[in-house]
Amino acid sequence: MWKTLKKPYKIVLGIILLLLIFRLALPGMVKHYVNKSLDELPGYNGRVADVDLHLYRGAYTLDELVLIEEKGNPKYPFLRIQRTSLAIEWKSVFKGRLVGEVLLENPQLNIVFSSGNKASGNEPTREHWTETVKDLMPITINRLVVNNGKLAYLDFIANPDVKLHINSTQLIALNLANVENTGNKLPSTVTLTGKSIGGGTLKGNMKVNALKEIPDFNLDMQLTNVNLTSLNSFIKAYGKFDVERGQMDMYSEVKLTNGQLDGYIKPFFENIKVLNWKKDKKEEGFLHAAKEAIIGLFTEAAENQPRDQIATVVPISGHINQPNTDNWKTFVNVLKHAFINAFNKGIEGKIQG
Repeated sequence: MWKTLKKPYKIVLGIILLLLIFRLALPGMVKHYVNKSLDELPGYNGRVADVDLHLYRGAYTLDELVLIEEKGNPKYPFLRIQRTSLAIEWKSVFKGRLVGEVLLENPQLNIVFSSGNKASGNEPTREHWTETVKDLMPITINRLVVNNGKLAYLDFIANPDVKLHINSTQLIALNLANVENTGNKLPSTVTLTGKSIGGGTLKGNMKVNALKEIPDFNLDMQLTNVNLTSLNSFIKAYGKFDVERGQMDMYSEVKLTNGQLDGYIKPFFENIKVLNWKKDKKEEGFLHAAKEAIIGLFTEAAENQPRDQIATVVPISGHINQPNTDNWKTFVNVLKHAFINAFNKGIEGKIQG
């Protein structure tokens, strides 16, 4: 009888052993799949350092995800995320929807302009990005949380180099898959906070319909209490002068409906001093100092004297659904140029009303 029982035991033991081997090998298999998906994104090289599986709760985590432009500077990768957690949102399962939630810990996004990363014709489209996200998270994302994020804008073509950033970013996006069917045209909510260069405080709120091919949204955002001297590289590069002191507050409302972008950026500049004659004359020369003196006089004349404030409004408009145009790039460029226009128009005092 003992001999007849040994064979079933061996079979069960063999099955258990195979399952253990498969479980041990699975993280490596998933890591290979993720790295392959990242590397297939045109114009980029991507990798993750490690993958951990949590099968009991339908989740997995990616450690040190890095995405680098092929001609970019490895020191400033396009995307670096210290830890990414992807899981099933179980509370939605009980409502009859299988959707996911994503948590990003310490992500950093670098928008870099340099002579080495000019457009090569091998840029990823929105479809490429969508397919890559689907490979990493094969079910629809309903909840997205960002902890301690950083967004950097780096322009190494400008003179001098421009380096701006928003850090300590906290973002919460809810109901992206419209699990809570509210009947609203914009059923999802996004809240954002952060700290900018120069000690500024960023706050933003958005209502969005993320299920559309080109999402509709209404966005309001404010950036307050920015020390202007921290932006001198930006001002020198795009305005060709610098400031000795000053503070900036900026307010914006933007909406995107059926691909049509409309809104405004409204900057306020207070207590501005453009010229330190002795310092500028010594460091930059007489002509540069004279130019800043003229700008300073113009700024003084254009200020709202009782409040010592310069203000302007710069409209944002355009359609991002043009043929042969990358929607995301167009959207970023519209906002980029609107921001630069707002800054230059405001600092020069060209008040529109």
